[in-house]
Amino acid sequence: MKLKLKDNLNFSKLSKDRNKIHIDENFAKNYFIKKTISHGANLVLKMISLYLRKYTKNQLQKIEVRFMRPTFTNQEFNIIATKNKIFLNSNKENNIKITLKTKSNLSNKLYFLKKLILEISKTVGNHQKKPSLILTTNILNKKNCKAKKNLLKVKKNIYKLTLSNRFYQSETLFVKLVEREKIKFLSKRKFKNKNKRVLIFGKNSDLARYTASYLDSLGYKIEFYPNYYFEKKNIRKDKILIENFFKKNFFNYIFYYISPKIETYKKKNYNFLYLKIFKIIYNQIKNSNTKIFYPSTNFINIGNDAFNYYIDAKKKAEKWIIKNDKKSLIKIYRLPQIKTSQTYNLLGFFDGLNISVLKSKVKSFLN
Repeated sequence: MKLKLKDNLNFSKLSKDRNKIHIDENFAKNYFIKKTISHGANLVLKMISLYLRKYTKNQLQKIEVRFMRPTFTNQEFNIIATKNKIFLNSNKENNIKITLKTKSNLSNKLYFLKKLILEISKTVGNHQKKPSLILTTNILNKKNCKAKKNLLKVKKNIYKLTLSNRFYQSETLFVKLVEREKIKFLSKRKFKNKNKRVLIFGKNSDLARYTASYLDSLGYKIEFYPNYYFEKKNIRKDKILIENFFKKNFFNYIFYYISPKIETYKKKNYNFLYLKIFKIIYNQIKNSNTKIFYPSTNFINIGNDAFNYYIDAKKKAEKWIIKNDKKSLIKIYRLPQIKTSQTYNLLGFFDGLNISVLKSKVKSFLN
């Protein structure tokens, strides 16, 4: 199952939620989510609808909705309903979780529930005419509620919406999205750089795009490696593709920006991407004069338990590079945490420094 842009437009009309993050692709590019996302309210209604088709005699007494990550337009997802929970999953990860308390053999006031959810979407989506994301929504079935609406700023860019109608009362936490740092480089194309070729791995990375834009302004010839991601199951095929690619191409500089989504307390493909794939690439250029920019992390110096898996993988990669890079082709840069789509969180703000701090590192590497 997936929702297309047309579905978002239709729901926007139904709910009167004019949040452009759902319906305008060019607008979405200004934010670190980069692409339009499906309305959370629309997804929740679909989840509840599926649940009630399966559990026809259950009345929804209490609904607790938690949004873990956005569901993008055209992203495949599936909905799983159990007696007390509903999950919306995509790419084997949980995007939305609904926890329920129910009673049997009672009629549902679904008209009023749908009306409430649509009103939440409208209020949140149009707040301050800036894009927002819902974090949590709690809905309680309660007789003889008084219709009311209250909006309170909790802290920074986090808000709480209290909303009720005749049969339901709700409390919703949401955040205002923050725009990406806008970077523009004036063209300073230098003749001496026109034959310098640069290869960048990780073409969807914000660091990659920043580096490409900066070097392009200086006259370097930029190329992104065509495969933007690597998977363990395709390692043999990818190894052959990398080998064939370097047989046909020479580059003066390589920037290695491949990384999985960096998440706290999660064991990802860090070792696979930071070292195993990198070894394959290094073995293709180790007999040339190609220089490699290898980003590491300042967390190695200061430590952070939440990122232990990530830090350990970077340590292993650094250790291997120091031991095996006899010609000193690789330069390791321990970067501070930088504001990118990697560090953006659903509380609506960014951890780290502006991406422009990368410029001095790139200049140092080229010199």
